[in-house]
Amino acid sequence: MQVIQATPEHANEAHQLIYLSGPVSFEHIFNHNHGPHIQTFLNKAFTSKKTMFSHQHHYVIESHGTAIATIGLFTRKQHDSTFLDNAIWIWRYYGIRSIIKGLTFEYKLVKAPRKECLYLCHIAVNEAQRGKGIASKLVSFAEQEARSKGIETLSLDVAQKNITAINTYLKLGFKQIRTNHSYNAILDNHIYMEKRLS
Repeated sequence: MQVIQATPEHANEAHQLIYLSGPVSFEHIFNHNHGPHIQTFLNKAFTSKKTMFSHQHHYVIESHGTAIATIGLFTRKQHDSTFLDNAIWIWRYYGIRSIIKGLTFEYKLVKAPRKECLYLCHIAVNEAQRGKGIASKLVSFAEQEARSKGIETLSLDVAQKNITAINTYLKLGFKQIRTNHSYNAILDNHIYMEKRLS
């Protein structure tokens, strides 16, 4: 199995995987009472070219032509370049309420990537494919991408309740840097982790 650049044709599987990477956060920010179901939104945004959910910022692992795992990779510059398009898309589908929720989430809980890091997000593996070392392949790919850009640190955020993911990242060489505490009863605390590349 190889990690490849995602394409719009991966949208049907990839949007579901991206959703699984943080369902509570997605449901909080993109409440379906104020717009379409979040998976409908993610499917459309994945086929776009400029939002942070775009296929252009994601990679997948395929099995028999079907995406079974996803990872998003961002430098700080790439992350910041999506800001306006993110706001336009969120405004169009959910209104100002979700823009405010998204900005609060990023400011208080899952912060923008540091300039010297390659940030990993939307990491998800199809449930039937777990336990096969796929997460390790995704992280190894991210390391190669970081090195190709002259970046020496990987970073990511993970919900504190997601013990399985935290233990996986620790085994892959990440260290817990800090805990960002939740600002409401819906969202979990998040652990910010980094891995220095030698």
